[in-house]
Amino acid sequence: MGFYKNIIKSDYLQRTRSYIFIITLLGSVYVAYSFIPSYDSHYITVRVNNFVGKNNLAWIGHVTAIMASAFLWLIGFYLVNNSIKRDRETGVGQIIATTSVSNFDYLLAKALSNFCVLLTITFVIILMALGIYIFRGESGNFDFIQFLMPYLLVTVPSVFLVSVLAIVFEIIFGNKTNLLNVAFFCLFGVIIAKTNVGNYPGLVYIDPLGIKYLANQMVEAVNTISPSSTNNFSAGYLFSKNQKKLYFDFQGSNWSFFYILSRISWIAIGFGLLFIASRMFNRFDSKTIVLSKKKNFHLIVSEIKTEEKEIQLSKLSKTNLQFGIFPIIKIEFLMLIRKGPKWFWLINFGGMIALFLLPINQAYQIALPVLWFLQINRWADLSTKEKFFGTSNFIYSSFKPLHRLLTSQILAGFLLAIFLAFPILIRELIAGNLISTLAIIVGSLFLVSFAVFSGIISGGKRLFEILFFAVTYAIVNGVPFVDYFGGFHQDFQYLILMIAVLLLVLITSFLFRNREIKNQ
Repeated sequence: MGFYKNIIKSDYLQRTRSYIFIITLLGSVYVAYSFIPSYDSHYITVRVNNFVGKNNLAWIGHVTAIMASAFLWLIGFYLVNNSIKRDRETGVGQIIATTSVSNFDYLLAKALSNFCVLLTITFVIILMALGIYIFRGESGNFDFIQFLMPYLLVTVPSVFLVSVLAIVFEIIFGNKTNLLNVAFFCLFGVIIAKTNVGNYPGLVYIDPLGIKYLANQMVEAVNTISPSSTNNFSAGYLFSKNQKKLYFDFQGSNWSFFYILSRISWIAIGFGLLFIASRMFNRFDSKTIVLSKKKNFHLIVSEIKTEEKEIQLSKLSKTNLQFGIFPIIKIEFLMLIRKGPKWFWLINFGGMIALFLLPINQAYQIALPVLWFLQINRWADLSTKEKFFGTSNFIYSSFKPLHRLLTSQILAGFLLAIFLAFPILIRELIAGNLISTLAIIVGSLFLVSFAVFSGIISGGKRLFEILFFAVTYAIVNGVPFVDYFGGFHQDFQYLILMIAVLLLVLITSFLFRNREIKNQ
């Protein structure tokens, strides 16, 4: 037990003391507050047909547990999915590999550490939900069991499963972060889509998030008041200024023994996945760790004898000094397009073809944000790779590093974003939609600028990965609030707002990077 305690404690403290965790925790407080909208709000989070529950303790507990389960899958995976990689980079993993600790014990300790981190956010959401009930809740029976049970049966097993999946995906995909991001995005989309598929009794037992059972309980409660042939359960941020809302008094769920057993089974499945992953884990064997796929960076395992040759300075080519930014833009752009496996560009070109062939609304609001999301690994380290490779001191001492390097990084990323969005830009220009064309251009620059800004203020790429995943998923599901490229707001006023926010992000990025350079 001492080993588990030390690993979990050290891992937990290291994560919770980071700026990324603090930012995520503060964001979770705000998100938890938005889970229960006031009666005069222009959005709904959970509804059955046109019915919304009154803000009693049971309804608040059920809604926040449903939303927290999905929310922690949405951001939790990217918050904790680098634990093994961090141990490899710091050398801690190699030290542990020399001990008698088994693979399963090590992976279980890392998974439990992930679980504790996400459980901390869950606890904050529970406290916020209680605060909402105290200040905005309906008077009535204080049924704390109906408030707490959804968290114990829905959120906690769901959080444990995503903590395990973060470990399993990291072992399966390794450094192939593009594939990891795509695989998890698809998995999460399938799970959420399955929640909205009919009212089949068996679905509640094969739902990893556990929210299908609560949805059925809410549907049954509405049917006792207003029987209907359509049971349209919806969860998420549903925006509408003139939507009709009918309120009902939700008293809670009847907890089925088989449902409780199914939730325990998902925890057991998590342990099973860890056991399978432990058989694939390489125990940090340096002979099997490939540092890079490029020929010049393979791990050297044999001594290469070379003949010493005298260097003749007169035969060396003369240096040609260039103080412009165009060579740097070229280098940054080449690094962007060469990052990741070459075959991944087949997927990118397939996405660009989809921008040509899909109906314009689907191409604009679904295909384009997904195509940009596939480049998350390229955007994420635009402004952080210097620190990762230890070249920041050298680069920051060059000629005008702020104006030349940072500007070049932003422009190179912008060119890549425009290149990927080129098919839909052509379609919008042909259709004469000038506002939409400008919105895509501004959105491309904002995406890259936000990636740079996130990397500068957090010192890593984790914050951008979390936020970009959440924003992309929200856009695909039709949430207009996070529209950064004019997909849902194709008017001049919104374009001006986007430009203002873009300028604010750019100015802040330059100010923070300038301070960072001066402190070197």
